[in-house]
Amino acid sequence: MKKIEKLLGIKDQMYARHICMALCISFIVSLGSVFYRNPGSWMDEPFHYYRAIQISNGDIYKNDNGNMALFGGQVSETQLAFMNHFVEKGTKDTFGFYFLSEIGGLSYSETTRFQAATNAVPYHPLVYFPYVLVAVLNKALHLSPAVEFILMRLSGLIFAFSFLILAIRMMPFSKWTVAVLALHPTLLLTNSAISADLFTNAAVILFIACLTKVTYRIAKLRNITKLDAMQLALSILFVSLAKVPAFLILLSVLPVLYFAYKEKLFVRKIAVFLLFALTFSLLCSALLILLIKDVNTGAYFGRDVDTFKQLAYIFSDIPKFLSMYFREIFSYDYTVIQLGYARETFYQKPPAIVSMLYYFAYAVSWLYQERNYESVKVSIEKFKIIQFGKVASFLAILFATFLILYLQYSLVGSNIIDGVQQRYFTAYSLLLLTFIPHIRRLKMQVINWLVALAYFPLAVYLLYVFFQLF
Repeated sequence: MKKIEKLLGIKDQMYARHICMALCISFIVSLGSVFYRNPGSWMDEPFHYYRAIQISNGDIYKNDNGNMALFGGQVSETQLAFMNHFVEKGTKDTFGFYFLSEIGGLSYSETTRFQAATNAVPYHPLVYFPYVLVAVLNKALHLSPAVEFILMRLSGLIFAFSFLILAIRMMPFSKWTVAVLALHPTLLLTNSAISADLFTNAAVILFIACLTKVTYRIAKLRNITKLDAMQLALSILFVSLAKVPAFLILLSVLPVLYFAYKEKLFVRKIAVFLLFALTFSLLCSALLILLIKDVNTGAYFGRDVDTFKQLAYIFSDIPKFLSMYFREIFSYDYTVIQLGYARETFYQKPPAIVSMLYYFAYAVSWLYQERNYESVKVSIEKFKIIQFGKVASFLAILFATFLILYLQYSLVGSNIIDGVQQRYFTAYSLLLLTFIPHIRRLKMQVINWLVALAYFPLAVYLLYVFFQLF
């Protein structure tokens, strides 16, 4: 246990035990899903699978004879046959040892053909790094599509959990809050699938941990070290590579730099280095947007989508658009916990009461801190802008997500915004729960209840799996 406490940067044995148990359960369930959830049973997994293979073949922004709705690349015939087998079966068979089935016996093939994966092309190619690594290695190993698929999922899972453990280690407080997030079934199942969300969630969580570490340091009016600056700069770069609009989270860095500058908490070289990292990362995000601006993801799904026509419609009646826009944002149910595809829609999400209990436990998770947690009260008024920056960046991401989906996925002139999913905001919610807490010690009975509530949705998911199997 001492080694685990050291790994996670925890000095409280009970606190370390709770966090370790949460991480272990999360990893075990994710690992089981790698082997027992059929390919394509998570949202858009087939497209992300194809995209990872296409990138490994050097097809970064390739389309089918200039058709902006058909971006993709080369995929081997057996890889296509493997995934198409499960796509055609639909949600009837969500679970099973797919690698032991007849389709799992398909062998490696070098014969390829073009496969569109337009809805996965807008994401930065490096988002697929854990999966591309396996696909590249398989060019020499010649493993079957089923084994390759398992290794791709495993590679992503290891990548995500490495970032998660690193984030908990770096967090100066509220480590339990990150552990509760790790128990979120949507995040957990994303970690076990092939998805662009995996890299995005991992990068966002690590960035928030780095930012919180720096914030806590300057709250104590201590200088930002070279190590702090390097960690924050790397996390900024990772976020700039994540799914658009993740780069908007970088807005939360500006108040931190402003406060540190005013209080003279870093030397000039570190200030210049962080500003360079921030500027470079924003330029990387801008470049990605320019590269993907012509990719028509809506048209790929046969939808009447045209960004410029949509903009023209918006400007033709701005008050009407704003009324619809804010209605959609404020009426959306953000509390739904997505469980992926299932045999029946009932099994695709837990009951509302279960979700509400989990989010209550998540929202108050900051009340549970280590016994030796050192609370810091900052009397300087300007410090408030740091927390304001976190809230502002969260809202910017929220508003931008709805706007992007209206422009690129919703029908022209539509009175609703299509394509919004709760999983898009899961990792970003951590921004709202990393303020510096001032708390009294909770009774052990209260702590036990808060810990137990965090497991409710995961327990329901496992019950759903049991019911679908038997």
